[in-house]
This record gives sequence, structure tokens and C-alpha cells, in this order.
Amino acid sequence: MSFCGAANQLLRLSSLAACLATFMVPLNTLSQQVMVVDATTLAPLEAATLHHASTGASAITDARGRADISAFTGADSIRFRMIGYESRVLSYQHVLAMGNRVGMSALPIRLDAFVVSANRWEQARARVPDQITVITPREVANNNPGTAADLLQQSGEVFVQKSQLGGGSPMLRGFGANRVLIVVDGVRMNNAIYRAGNLQNVISVDANAIDRAEVIHGPGAMTYGSDAIGGVLDFHLLRPRFSPDSSLLLRGGAMARYGSSANEMCGNIHFGLGSRKLAFVGSVSFTRFGDLRMGSNGPKDYQRPWYVARINDVDSMVVNDDPDLQVGSGYDNISLFGKLAFKPVESLELGANVYHSTTSDLPRYDRLIELEQNGLPRSAEWYYGPQEWTMGSFTAKHAAKRGPWSTARLSIAYQDYTESRNDRSFRNANKRTQTESVSGIYVNLDLEKDLSARTQVLYGAEHVTNAVGSKGIRVNRTSGAETTISSRYPDGSKWNAGSAYLGAMHDANDRLTLSAGARYNWSALQCTFDTSLFAYPATSASLSNSAVTGNLGASYRPGKDWKLSIDLSSGFRAPNIDDIGKVFDSEPGAVIVPNPDLEAEYAYSADIGIEKAFGEKVRLQSHAYQVLLDNAMVRRPFTLNGSDSIAYEGEPSRVDAIQNAAQARVIGFSLGIDARIAKNLTLDARYNWQDGVEQDDASTTDVPLRHAPPPFGQAGITWERKKVRAQVFVQFSSGFTFDELPPSEQAKLPIYALDAEGRPHAPSWHTLNLRGSCQMSKAVQASGGVENITDQRYRPYSSGISAPGRSLIIALRARF
Repeated sequence: MSFCGAANQLLRLSSLAACLATFMVPLNTLSQQVMVVDATTLAPLEAATLHHASTGASAITDARGRADISAFTGADSIRFRMIGYESRVLSYQHVLAMGNRVGMSALPIRLDAFVVSANRWEQARARVPDQITVITPREVANNNPGTAADLLQQSGEVFVQKSQLGGGSPMLRGFGANRVLIVVDGVRMNNAIYRAGNLQNVISVDANAIDRAEVIHGPGAMTYGSDAIGGVLDFHLLRPRFSPDSSLLLRGGAMARYGSSANEMCGNIHFGLGSRKLAFVGSVSFTRFGDLRMGSNGPKDYQRPWYVARINDVDSMVVNDDPDLQVGSGYDNISLFGKLAFKPVESLELGANVYHSTTSDLPRYDRLIELEQNGLPRSAEWYYGPQEWTMGSFTAKHAAKRGPWSTARLSIAYQDYTESRNDRSFRNANKRTQTESVSGIYVNLDLEKDLSARTQVLYGAEHVTNAVGSKGIRVNRTSGAETTISSRYPDGSKWNAGSAYLGAMHDANDRLTLSAGARYNWSALQCTFDTSLFAYPATSASLSNSAVTGNLGASYRPGKDWKLSIDLSSGFRAPNIDDIGKVFDSEPGAVIVPNPDLEAEYAYSADIGIEKAFGEKVRLQSHAYQVLLDNAMVRRPFTLNGSDSIAYEGEPSRVDAIQNAAQARVIGFSLGIDARIAKNLTLDARYNWQDGVEQDDASTTDVPLRHAPPPFGQAGITWERKKVRAQVFVQFSSGFTFDELPPSEQAKLPIYALDAEGRPHAPSWHTLNLRGSCQMSKAVQASGGVENITDQRYRPYSSGISAPGRSLIIALRARF
């Protein structure tokens, strides 16, 4: 279907939905109701409050944005308030004259926004000492991200690396990959085979169905357990909404988006229906990315003047007539979920949820551009097979007036994850395929008890069990002969983890909030090695670890518009199957082998934050931090059967292993400013700087830390009036010289530009961008923009594929 055809379908859908929604509301109640909406998007605002000071009359809007105003009849002043929006004071007659519809304008400057993820429960932002980035559906609609990785990068506070177009590995405070925890609707995605190298699992989260996304910067181990060293990426997808009355609550929408740089086509449909006790929401998205075009102004080293094609059944090195086109980078993705909620009584809500995401084959672009010393391509094929993620979960949430908890939440989830690596050397008939699958059960119980209006106790427990399946085969494309080869991991490996935590938040007075907590963690794994294919000296390995982590924090508010915070926390990461059990070639001439003596690594962090709002005009925020990673799990030279090198897959290879062989240190700070420089004009800017080092292979000197990117950020000006919004902004990143690159990056010659001495380095870059939106009606929004207007050719640090060149993005959204 063409883009215009899709737009027409969306318009028909929104019109039909609007009619249905109208008939579902009793007409005789409309005159006694007011609808509160976002003044720009016209979306209904739930939980907005209405108050009359003299009589004390009050009301709160429901899921439709409606509230009963019969108690305000004749009132001279009704105050409308909503967190994150400008307050409005209107008379009862004025509300009627406005057609019982009140629009509220979003505040660009605020300190009172709420966060959810910091302690797994909703807390006032002013009480929480952590640095937290909040991403709302409104921002998603304005920014039009292609994937969840792009969604994070567009915040200006998360650096994202990509080895291929179908990827996105977030870096937080000098750490990435398996040192960053991904959580979806309260359930961790990290599993037994999350690796230290860059990960692209975050693209399994549907950016088009985000109800709220939050990034916790810094260790979050007290409430989240293992892996939350650099931070936590907490995604909340659309949730079922119950009807506030006897009528059915019908909500939904559809979206179509086009992006020119990769000829991207994306569509999403979501639908929700709710009664008083039963509610459902479902969503499905499909995205097709073509080959990505890079910019035309920048280092020629990034261009691809050749690619491999199969001609007359022979691998051939073909001239790329358009070297800015990154041939062989495209892929498809589909994501869907459904949630069913049941509320038998007001205090209890039960839920059943199903999620599924899968991709087509994902070309590993950084491997496809490697050359041998003879000038011929290293690989004819190198791709990940479909990345499939399925989760089913049961949830229960209970509120109690007395007893051991005020609110309790139980989640029992089953996840199944499958991936594969497929590669074939240039003009070699044999293709190697290694397939991995992980199935696991995740049980999480979180409880919150209000001891008083000032004190809350948070406690809970978690248990995770993972089973890993791993197979390896080699297939000759000429004869079809199939041979069993070494798998990436020991087939049938088991990984289990359990933990319990206890924390508290206490308002010592109206200005000071104290927080503290501790968590006990335990993990164990077991592997059985197949020595018939690889001469490993042991047939099995088992490992058990325990750790205690905690945090102390304080948030002090000297005045209404001030916030000073300090947070001392520790984190850890327990060894998983990827750390101890894998055997694979990590790079040409090197192979990683298992190390059965591995232990957990620990992080110790100190964070100081300052925020100041000058009325509703300017907000400044800054966080400075230092992290020490001790007993760090790093790749180091190793010996196998007394030898430091072996022949692996017919190639002489240096033996490496993951070992507790180093310390790593990160210091950094972030700065942010939001300012209203005119009535309809706002400025926002973000700047992030970090410096990370770790001990070298000999543990004698410090070298740059791999996941500590160069300084980066963004700055922009936004104009907004009534139904129109426009923004011009700059994204930027400093670079690294050859000497500033980590040793592991210095060896990745194909992905970097070359300096005057022919050595790899990461040049700095910046892009100029324009985006805007127009609310065409209460149901339809059109948005779009031009990214990388000056068509810069650049490649973010450590990425194996160049970023998009000049790109036109158009999107149409319909809502009912």
C-alpha cells in the first residue's frame, strides 16, 4: 500500500472510531461533563484535577479526560491542574462557553514530573536522588524514531552504537551491553547469553507502542539486581484502561511513517477496549528498512566502493556504483502484543500479557566490509538469523488498607529468545551456522508499605531460571552436505539467580527525603562441554556466586524550585553462560575459550545532582558521578592445555578468556538546560562527558574503557502555537584520536576513518535537523522533518555502519 493510500485508510478509521466513541457515551451526561485535553495534540488528559477554593469542590478526569462538573455549577473560579502542564483558572460559565472542552499547555520547565522506575513504584521526582530520563508518547510522536534504540538516542542523554542497521547498543556512564539492564513492563530481558560485546536486543521493544520509557543512569542493583551497573532501561508499553462508568471505553490509533534514507516504511495499529472490570489493549507494528544511505560530506573511508555478489554461482567482488549506499544493510521487523486485565474488585487487578517480536535476517554490516591482506573480502555472507523474542506473563496488583503491604505487585513471566550467527568466507562453499535459544521463567514480587505519610518501605524478591540450547552446523552450499561443528555455548546449560531486597524512603521534613536499601543476590550456573569437537580439558563446569549491594541517598529541596541530591550505590554483575561457556572466534586470529574460575564483578558509584528552576522560565540540571568497577570481567590472553594459541576452524588463533583481571574507573558529568525564551519559544540542550579507563592486558597501566564514548549531546529551539509545533536542533559528538581509542577499537580498522598517518580514529561530527507536527483535527496528526540537513557523512563512535545521510521523514497518526 502506498503512503497516501495508508493515510486515507487512517482517516477513514479515525472518523469511524470517533462516531463509535460518541454513541458509547450517554448524551444526557455530556452537559455535566468537561473534557480536559492537551492543547497541542488534543489528546485527553487523565488524572487532571479540578478544584474550587471556596467550596472545596473537586474532581479528577478519567481515562477519557472527562470529569463531572455538576458540583461546580455557577463557580467563579475552577482551577485546572495537571502535572507537567500550566494551570488554568476558569469560571463555570467560561467552561460552558468553551464547549466543555479545556485545553492545557505542556510545561517545558518543571520539577514536579513523576517517575516510576527508580524504586519500581511511582515516586515524586523531587524525592528521588537518581538521574532519570523520561520519554513520553508525546515525544515519540514528535521524534518519529525508527526503533527503540533510536528513541533512546534522540533523548540526547544516551549514546547508541550500531554494528549494523538492525541494531542499537546503548551506553550509560561508561558501560554497555550486559552491564545495562533492559526491563519491559517490570520483567528483565537480560538473559544467560547477554554478552560483553555490543547488543541489539533493545530493538525487540516496539517504539510505536511506548506508554512511558525511563532511563535510570547509574547502578540500579538495589531494586533491579544483576546487570544494572551502567543503568536501567525501563520500558512500559501501552496498558489496558478500564471504563469509569457503565459505557465501553474505546481507544486506539494507527500510524504510518516513511523515511527516505533507508526507504523505510512503517505501520502501527493499536486498539483498546474497556469496561468497568475487563479491559484489553493490543498493538502490532511492521517496519521495513531498505539499504541505508550515508551522507555525502565526510570521510571517504566510510564509503563502500564494493560489495560481494554471487555471479554464475561464484562469489564476486562487485563495484558499487553508488558508494554512499550501504548495500546489504536492510531488514524487516514485526512486533505485537496483547494485554488483558481483569478487576474483580477495586483493590485487585489481574493481567495476562503476550508479547512477540521477530526480524528478518540481520546483515552484520561491520563484518561485510572487512578485507583480507590480499585485498579480497573476508566474508561472502555474515548475518544474524531472525531475532525472535516471545514473552507471556501473568500479573497481579493488590492494594490494601492494612496488613504487610499497601500495594503489592506479582509478575510471573515466561520468555523464549532465539538468535543465530551465519557466516561464510569469500569463495568458500561452507557456511557456518550457530543457533542459540534461551527459555526462562522470571518471577518478581514487589511490595510497598506506607508506614506513615512520610515513610514508605519497599521490599521484594526475584527468581530467574534460564535454559540454553546451542547448536552448530556447517553446510556445503555446493553438495548440501551438513556437518556438526562446535556450538557457541555448551548445549543444555543452566543459569539460575535469586535475590531479595529491602529499602525505605523517609521524608525527614518537607525539604529532605532520605532513602536506603540493600539487596542479597545469588546465582549459579552449570555447563557440560562436548569435548568430541573441541579439545577442552574439562567435561563440565559449575559456578555459584553471591553478592550484597545497596544504596544510600538523599534529596534536599532548599526551596520550591531547588533540588540537591546525593546517591551512593553499588551494583554487580554475576557471570552468565556467555562469560564462562562460550567458544568462538571474536575477531580474525583470536578465539575466546571458557574460564571456569570466573567470579562476579562489583561497581561502586557516587552521584551528586543539582537542579534549579527559575519559575517556569528556566530549569538547569547537572549530575556529576564517579564509578569504580572492581574484579571486572574482561577479555585477556589465556592458555589452553598450556598453549597460548590454537588452531580454530583451520586458522591459527590467539587464546583469550573472560577473566576477573582488571579494575575500571569512570568519571563524568551531564548538563541540561530547558528555557522558555519567549511565549511560544523554548530552548533545550544536553551535554554529556565521561572519561573511562581500565587496566591493560598486563594490569600495569590504564587504557581507555571501551564503552565510554566521547562527549555528546544535542541542543534545539522549539516553536509551538496552538496545533503547530516546529523544532530545529543540532546533535553532536566529539571524536577520539588513535591514541584515545581503546586497544580493542584500534584493531578495528574497517569501521574507522584513517588519520594522516593511516591510523584509525573517530572524527567528531554534528548534524542539523528540522522536525515539526500539525494537529489536523482532534483525531489526526501529521508530522515530519528533515534530518541531517547538510548531509554529513559520519559514523558514531564504535559503530560499524555509517549514520543516515539527509533524510526526509513523514508520518501520519490517527487516534480515537
